[in-house]
Amino acid sequence: MKKLKKMIVLGMVVLSLMSALTFSVFSAGNVSDTIINISARSNNGGTPCRSIWREKKDYTSVWCENKSTSGGSLSAWVQRTNNKNTSSVKTVDRYYGSWSYNGATKNMKNLPKGTYYYLPNYVKEDGYKYATLGYIMNKEAVSYHIAWSPDSI
Repeated sequence: MKKLKKMIVLGMVVLSLMSALTFSVFSAGNVSDTIINISARSNNGGTPCRSIWREKKDYTSVWCENKSTSGGSLSAWVQRTNNKNTSSVKTVDRYYGSWSYNGATKNMKNLPKGTYYYLPNYVKEDGYKYATLGYIMNKEAVSYHIAWSPDSI
């Protein structure tokens, strides 16, 4: 009888863990990748750019990968807004300081080619609905292949 009770308790524990893991995977936010394919010409290498605005659904980091094979490193940061049609440059997330002609003023992450990074941010905490990836291509006359998502697992 003791053995049966132990088996039932063990089964319940395993079932509880499985349902918790299933819930956490299916409760993930906006994790599909946006792909950016861009060539850094002599007139736009080193210029701050940003991707499209995407809805931020949870409090996780923004995920970014520099998938380039011929490109150089990439400086990246997070921007936020409630109006995805904005053209304002004053949308830098507070973790990254403020906007400047050199990108964000602090905490920019350098991603050499072939690397990824989780970018901390306060988009949801500060009440904003949309996030985007701000970036600078640090090498000219090469092509970049960048993947990012506003939420991470």
